[in-house]
Amino acid sequence: MSNEKVTLRDLVLDKAFAYKLSVMLESRLIGYKHFYLFCDEIIDVYTKPPYWIIQLAVTKYQASAISIVNHYLYSEPFIENDPKLYDQYIACLYLRYARNELSWASFLWKSGAYSDGTGSVKEPCEYFYDLLNELEESEYSSELEKRQLCEVVEKFRSDIDAMNPIYQMFKGYYKKYVNRNLCLLPRK
Repeated sequence: MSNEKVTLRDLVLDKAFAYKLSVMLESRLIGYKHFYLFCDEIIDVYTKPPYWIIQLAVTKYQASAISIVNHYLYSEPFIENDPKLYDQYIACLYLRYARNELSWASFLWKSGAYSDGTGSVKEPCEYFYDLLNELEESEYSSELEKRQLCEVVEKFRSDIDAMNPIYQMFKGYYKKYVNRNLCLLPRK
């Protein structure tokens, strides 16, 4: 898996990037602590920052952030979204699992529910639900989890590799945000 980081200089703030950002927000891989300083830096660096970035910079609520990005995405000029985005949503759930936010069972359940709801993921919902049933029947065997993990990562490797560098960039902004706000706390 790629641990490369994307930098602000590497980014093109176009709809293709906004689609990835939307997937990261909708999957809850990132939140305002991840994008606040990112938006702030864009506003500082760009002479004319995109309006949707300015709007995003002043919101803390996940649903509002998703709405702002999606409003930009579904405005003119229209572009077709990349079908890989559905698989990249699963990659974002995997990244949440990798940072210990989700259990393996939760990852499988959420992936199955998303696959069922969209019908556009490369693996049907039954794939994830069958893995979950197998895991439950094994009483959450760690050996089985490892085998399933390897299988899922192999199927979604390109999607994980596409999302991870962008996530690593946002993770850097998250750490800066947390460290900056820790310094502002009153001492006892």
